[in-house]
Amino acid sequence: MKFRERSIVKHFRILPEYVKLAVKRESEYKLGFYTFIFHQLVTAAIWLLFWKVLINKIGDFGSWNYGRMVLLTGFVTINMGMWLTFVFIWRLPRQILTGELNSHLIKPVHPFLHMILQHLNLRSLPRILIGVLILIYALSHFELQYSRWSLVVAGVTSFLSFLTSFMPFATICLLAFWIGRAEFIRDLFIELFVFQNYPLTEFPTVFIAVFTVVIPLIFSATVPVLVLTKLSLGWGMLLLAGLIIIISLQLWLFGFLWNRGLRRYESYGG
Repeated sequence: MKFRERSIVKHFRILPEYVKLAVKRESEYKLGFYTFIFHQLVTAAIWLLFWKVLINKIGDFGSWNYGRMVLLTGFVTINMGMWLTFVFIWRLPRQILTGELNSHLIKPVHPFLHMILQHLNLRSLPRILIGVLILIYALSHFELQYSRWSLVVAGVTSFLSFLTSFMPFATICLLAFWIGRAEFIRDLFIELFVFQNYPLTEFPTVFIAVFTVVIPLIFSATVPVLVLTKLSLGWGMLLLAGLIIIISLQLWLFGFLWNRGLRRYESYGG
């Protein structure tokens, strides 16, 4: 089944309908929604308490004081909240193996976008809001030096950094077109996400290189904190440009493998 590429703008015109469906789903499970919010609040509080106790015991991590660690926790919470919005991507290998992908291929929109937008998870919104509140608390409570423009660049970097982990994850899920059950690779990759909870610039050089180029988790929280409180605006813009280049390459690779995978999928009759 060949499908014609359509403009991204056209795809997102039906986004309000997807949002309505997501709201309806959440309204049917209100207790689960409120329980989830409580869980996210507890998780954030545990991380903040963890950094407080640790820094009180051993001192700052290089240039990372408690104020910056609070910022780090806020950016991580926002990033993971954005991840949660499109968590249905987790099921892509199963969709490929069982033939459920056919239900998306017959729609008059791009099948991948249809798949992730049809199953939007609005439980991400409270988590993103919690992250924003943590950032506001850190910027107002601690003596952190930042400018309006550094805040803008850090915010844009944080927003785009979601793609630097989401696109590799989606690309790994595409391996199901060739090797069948790719869940073990997918699950191994997701375990690496724990590293974004830490200031990656304090890791050995080889780790910094890996988490900058191969698995760019450094952009999730570490870079936004540094752009906001330490680096010059010029360095912030340079890092943002590098982030955009990385995302562009990731999008190209995903598109290439998606098209190749679909041809293989269709040759076997879906």
